[in-house]
Parts: sequence; C-alpha cells; structure tokens
Amino acid sequence: MRRVLVWIGIVALVLVVAGVVLRRTWLLVPMGPGGASEAPTIPACTGRMITEGLTYKIRDPRRGEMVAFRATGQLGGTITPDANGDLPVAKRVIGIPGDEVVGRNGRVYVNGVKADDIQTAPFPKVDLGSDQYFLMGDNRSYSQDSRDFGPVPRNAIFGRVLFVWWPFAHFGVLPGRISGAPPGPISC
Repeated sequence: MRRVLVWIGIVALVLVVAGVVLRRTWLLVPMGPGGASEAPTIPACTGRMITEGLTYKIRDPRRGEMVAFRATGQLGGTITPDANGDLPVAKRVIGIPGDEVVGRNGRVYVNGVKADDIQTAPFPKVDLGSDQYFLMGDNRSYSQDSRDFGPVPRNAIFGRVLFVWWPFAHFGVLPGRISGAPPGPISC
C-alpha cells in the first residue's frame, strides 16, 4: 500500500511540474472565461478553452484559424498586442502577411474577395506587412480586434486555440466560425 501511495505522489508531482513548464513556456495554455467577442463559437462569459503553442513554432498561422496572442492591458479595456505581454487574447485570423483587408458593404474583403458572410461594419483598408496579421472576433459587432488595435505582429501570436472544455455542453474541438449574425452585446 505504501508503494502505491509513493507512486501516486510521484505521478502527481510529475504532472504538476509538467503543467507548470507547459504553461510557463506558452506551449499549453488554459484560457477563459471568455468575453463576448468570440460568441457564439466560444460561449460568452463562461467559455474556457485550451491553446497549444507547438504548431506555430513549426509554421505560421493560417486564415480562419483561431489564435491566441500576447497583449498588455485588460479585457474589456484597452489592449495592445505585445510579444512580452502577459494577457492571452483569442481572435480569428482574417488576413495574413501581404494581404489587403477592408470592410465594405457589410462584409470583410481580403484581397478583393469576400472573406465570409458575417455582417461587419465598414472599416478602412489595411495593407498587412511581412509579419502582420489581421485578427477579428467572431462576434464582430462587439469585438475589440485589429480594427481597433491594428495588425498583430507575428511574434505576439503564440498559439492555436484547440478546443473548448467548458461549459461541458460545448466540450470539443473548436469549430469554424458558427454561422449567423453576430450576437452583439452580451451581459455576463
């Protein structure tokens, strides 16, 4: 019995150390609770997700992926993308380096092609530099995103959002943007 308890203690210690290392190196980051900016994909106010940081050490983010980036500031207030920031923020990649992104006629256009059918307020054309990404929330009528804080530098993007783990009814791999009109303001 004593041997079993020692092994349980060793396994628990290894798991705790591994969790701390993964979190400190931004390789596996629990995020949440989410605000309203990613609704309905990630449930507003209660949604929690897991982000992994290995993929973007091998390749760059792609259009349509939900990424996590480092920022300074606070959610609900002013945030600024910052590679040294300690605030993890999740948004969807709309534009990649070299793209031209503009909001007109109620939609987003990337390089002159309609990106999706999500209603979006007009915004001026943005030409992305060689290491810049245009990120937007799925709830575009209520999201602070690249329309507000500008393009996000590649070195601030640390991970890809993998799955939602809470609330349990939404548990699973992160889907693409759930279709429909943005839900707008949501009080938590």
